[in-house]
Amino acid sequence: MSSPIEIPELLSSIISWEKEIAKDVPYLETPTGYFLSFNPKVNGGYRCSPCDSIVFADTGCDGVHFALLTDFGLNKDLSQAPVICVSPMDFGNFVRVVADNLFDFFSLSLMGHDSFLFNDFQSKASYEQFLKERETKEYSEYFDHVKWEKQKEIVKERAFKQFNLKQIDSPYDYVKQLRDKRAESIVISTEDHLGIIPLQSREKAVYQAHPWVNQKLDFHRWDEDWDKLVAFVHDAEIETLLSFVRDCQCHYVDNARVIRLLFDRLEELGFRFEAERLLYCMLQQW
Repeated sequence: MSSPIEIPELLSSIISWEKEIAKDVPYLETPTGYFLSFNPKVNGGYRCSPCDSIVFADTGCDGVHFALLTDFGLNKDLSQAPVICVSPMDFGNFVRVVADNLFDFFSLSLMGHDSFLFNDFQSKASYEQFLKERETKEYSEYFDHVKWEKQKEIVKERAFKQFNLKQIDSPYDYVKQLRDKRAESIVISTEDHLGIIPLQSREKAVYQAHPWVNQKLDFHRWDEDWDKLVAFVHDAEIETLLSFVRDCQCHYVDNARVIRLLFDRLEELGFRFEAERLLYCMLQQW
């Protein structure tokens, strides 16, 4: 199920473009507001960073990063892969879908909705209240907010022309529709709210959840139940197994024996990149 992974053309173009215009907006740490990169092996490095994701933008704040979600190889064209925000410090809400694809992500971000992508607003009213408060916020005398805003506007205007970005007037409605659409495609729910989308064309009435769903996955106490776990990992349907992997990440499982078991099984099933990312983000090993 693994194949060579190439950087999306839009991302490559924006990385090059950002270097070109950086000299014109020196007050901005980076023109886009992110530290952009691409390495197919890297999913963000945190245990909650989905192993079927590839990080492309770091914020430099609280470990928050943005990544392309492959849905375990379903999304082979990364230019069309959903964009997720991973917030390691936002316990219970580590991961959320924020854009349908890279083009929409940069349209939202560079057109002025970057704060919406970074934060998770529970209602449209809360987002509108945030915008009002931001307008009246008092800024530090040591930070030239006017200069910062002017240079952000330069980036916005140039990005719009260079990449033909679109204006998304209501980011809240856009993301709500996106998440509702994904929810309809999910056949097994997971604790990170991403869920599992079926990997094969067959249609079933019911996809089984893993046996420990809604339980605390503390495998330090599981040596006595090791045979049960091994049997599950080797016999479970792919979608069920992958839902278990997602939940292990959501629970920050750090039992090396368990992670190695999952690594071996994922590799055996052909999920080579996912297996490598899982091993690194859970145990910091390649």
